[in-house]
Amino acid sequence: MLKEMFLGVLFGTVTGITPALHVNTMASFLDSLDILSGFSFVLLVYGMGLTHTFLDSIPSALFGVPDEGTALSILPAHRLVLKGRALEVVNISLWASFLAVLFTIPLLPIYPSLAEKYSPNIGRIFVLILAIFLILTEKGIKRVYALLIFLLSGYLGVIAERFPMREPYFHLFVGLFAFPTLLISLRSNLRKLEFDEDGKIKMKFPNFLFFSFLGSLLGMVASLLPTFTSSQAAIIGSFISKDERSFLTVVFSVNTSNFLFSLTNFYFTGRTRNGVMILLRKRHIHLTHAQLNFLLLLTSLAVSLIIMLYGLRLAGVIGKLLQKADYRKLNLGIMLFIISTSYYFDGFIGITFLLTAGMIGYLAVRLGVKRTNCMGVLMLKIMLELKT
Repeated sequence: MLKEMFLGVLFGTVTGITPALHVNTMASFLDSLDILSGFSFVLLVYGMGLTHTFLDSIPSALFGVPDEGTALSILPAHRLVLKGRALEVVNISLWASFLAVLFTIPLLPIYPSLAEKYSPNIGRIFVLILAIFLILTEKGIKRVYALLIFLLSGYLGVIAERFPMREPYFHLFVGLFAFPTLLISLRSNLRKLEFDEDGKIKMKFPNFLFFSFLGSLLGMVASLLPTFTSSQAAIIGSFISKDERSFLTVVFSVNTSNFLFSLTNFYFTGRTRNGVMILLRKRHIHLTHAQLNFLLLLTSLAVSLIIMLYGLRLAGVIGKLLQKADYRKLNLGIMLFIISTSYYFDGFIGITFLLTAGMIGYLAVRLGVKRTNCMGVLMLKIMLELKT
């Protein structure tokens, strides 16, 4: 079991620090190899998925390439990175994720009763209220701009469902959130990134605890409702958190908490809330209560402690390498890599959606509205669905 857990940490580290490489893609690759079965396979992919939630702040902060769970952290993270606080962003991610694991454990006993009360309509009501708040938080004419961005991104999400693509949300999320950031970086005069040496979190500890606990609760809600994703849960946190650090704490805690609770949901209800759980269902793997407790308690704590030992040091090594690179050329290379990956997944159709999403995301920047309005890519589709 130790071997599978350490392999999970290793593979999760690879997916976590690699731009545009999602943990679901690696899980599917491991599934195709068919080297493990039963609980050993569960232990491997669970450890990998949990590790990924700790470390995916590195590419989302340094390179501007998000996945669904961290898409909303892009701009706040970059504001800190440009101030030379890149390692602090990673440290916030590590500690927020670690605290999310600790906060999740005492909440587990009440979770099954909540999961059984799930109703699809509850999720739609949540999303509708969230969309209204999202648009109304803008001021004046920007409310009209926000609605425009919401509808454009939402319509793109609806259209994407009608095309036979392998990875539709890769093109959509990377286009909406990463491409505009990379374009802005290319237009800037920034050639070298400055990195803080200590990564110290400049936030009062009681505040950090509060926002991490808030993120853990929102992650629990996101795992209950298939219509309510990690990013949408983080939007609620954005109404409460008023600065970059508190917002990032919420986002990273939501991401980890959502992953942890999704396994419990799968065990008690059979519902899948992420790609890893879909893979477990496809393999028809049944967990005993003892195995579930082993994963959620011992494995989660062990994996978390291991990552805390090396996570910040790994980010520091990557930071030193980036300091030697031309940042504009690096971002250009990442853009080309993204386009190539998009083509690999879905050919010219994928690139078309990638570039279209990129134009919508860049329009949001030009109009001066929050790019959280681009979450219409998921929210409009949810509100229009007749059933789930």
